[in-house]
Amino acid sequence: MVFWEGYVSDEMMGTFAPIVVYWLYAGMYQLLPPLDRFRLHTRKEEEQKNLVSISTVAKGVLLQQLVQAAVARLLFLVTGGSNPTEKPVQASIPVQLLQIFVAMVVMDTWQYFVHRYMHQNKFLYRHIHSQHHSG
Repeated sequence: MVFWEGYVSDEMMGTFAPIVVYWLYAGMYQLLPPLDRFRLHTRKEEEQKNLVSISTVAKGVLLQQLVQAAVARLLFLVTGGSNPTEKPVQASIPVQLLQIFVAMVVMDTWQYFVHRYMHQNKFLYRHIHSQHHSG
């Protein structure tokens, strides 16, 4: 039995767990100086290269995550409909690992093509994506 069972639905975990993991992972590099040796660029190089302030980046990430959560909730609402009294069957560990791998490949592919499209579409680049590259 998982400690949140009965308190948090799988849909809520699927919506908000990726956001929490993102901030925990990103926070490791900001808050733990011993991890500096694992950075691609030194803090000084980052300060010189990054033309956008951390607060602007945080606002952009929060906006993206708000949209992500809204879409996830909508998809769960539309695709839901399972019997709430029916106990779900837990997939085996190898199946769960395969699901995670497939999800990572799908999401990475999605992010790549959306990012590439943002560069190709002049309207989207000018009004949305240019913040990613400006300062």
